[in-house]
Amino acid sequence: MKILVTGAKGFIAKNLIAELRNRNYNDIFEYSRETDPSLLDKYCKEADFIFHLAGINRPKDHSEFMEGNFGFTSLLLNTLKKYQNNCPIVLSSSIQAE
Repeated sequence: MKILVTGAKGFIAKNLIAELRNRNYNDIFEYSRETDPSLLDKYCKEADFIFHLAGINRPKDHSEFMEGNFGFTSLLLNTLKKYQNNCPIVLSSSIQAE
């Protein structure tokens, strides 16, 4: 099973990835702000399951919040749609954002 984890450098994602590896899941696509954006296409095409944990929870302004949360989630969903990938997605939000 190929698993995509967005927000891969965050606290929850790092611990999730460690636990997935402990359970012998080896095909893990780690996507963070530092990842080459062109890899999102490959990951969305091949993923069998997605943990969508990426997001901005302490934005400097409203536009950063919208871009990092709504914008990236829309990009993720549109890329999955492009490849007709209907794999399950678990997503997490934060109550830290104001």
